[in-house]
Amino acid sequence: MRFLLQNFFLSLIIIIIATIPAKAHPWGGLVIDATGNIYFTFICPMVDDDHHYACVWKLNSVNELEEIIKSTSSPSDFILARDAGRMIFAAERSGNGPGYRNTLWQINGTSAKHLIPPARDQNAFHIQAYTIRNKKIYFAKENEVFARDSLGIVTQLQLGADLPRIDLMKWSPAGELYIFAQGTIYILEEGNKVRELVRGLKKTKPKNLPFSGANIFFDMAIDENRNVYLAYFGNREVIKVSPDGKASTFLVSEGRWSPHGVDVFNGKIYVLESTIGRTNPLKSWESTEIIPRVRKVNEQGQVSVLFTYESKN
Repeated sequence: MRFLLQNFFLSLIIIIIATIPAKAHPWGGLVIDATGNIYFTFICPMVDDDHHYACVWKLNSVNELEEIIKSTSSPSDFILARDAGRMIFAAERSGNGPGYRNTLWQINGTSAKHLIPPARDQNAFHIQAYTIRNKKIYFAKENEVFARDSLGIVTQLQLGADLPRIDLMKWSPAGELYIFAQGTIYILEEGNKVRELVRGLKKTKPKNLPFSGANIFFDMAIDENRNVYLAYFGNREVIKVSPDGKASTFLVSEGRWSPHGVDVFNGKIYVLESTIGRTNPLKSWESTEIIPRVRKVNEQGQVSVLFTYESKN
């Protein structure tokens, strides 16, 4: 569950509220640290009549769930990221635009500290999309990319192409910056040369659209072999793109589940999904719950469920 665009977030809430009684909203993000702990973003509390707050949750190796960060205001969102050493970061957007606050947290186990304290200056840090490498924070504003160093100095990357509005960014293990923008994957290579890997990933009319207005890609991950994995919430699937640009469906979220987080760890793919409660699909208006689950796909393609939130109601 994840913040994508400044004004899109509020629109998404309105769409969901109009569709179901719950006031919760889906966003995206799942990352895994060096010891295998899973961090993901979700509403908090997970089951409540008034889901306006966001949290970063930690799922440890024995499936114990811990609340790591809770937003202090509403509306709010978190976007998770990790660097090559699997240090975990959480960018928080809180308040209403255009004067919302951007914050960047660094997470170490069960504690978190500010890397960038809450600020309204979107030129210093913006969470439309961001990624981290060698202690530099790369963030997008519209179709431009900026780098912020450890001293807080921000410079713009002079891209060798005119891109559309940027949705997602990730550094690959090979040190290439992958940019996902409006259904196209671009790779930033040496000399800031931009190479197009594949286009047309976003469908105009997805067959498995969860609800009107939800045609969104929420997360991206790249493995050691340069395969790209995209959590396509808008068509209830994870798309895999090979190094030569061939796209295929890697995982389908069956029933009422939809993916909004993905990461790679030790050759396995981990996916965060959510659904609206557990009522009869023919009476979905009776449900007021949005619950998460985490699934794993091993090297042989076998799928297992690691965690599903069990409602206490």
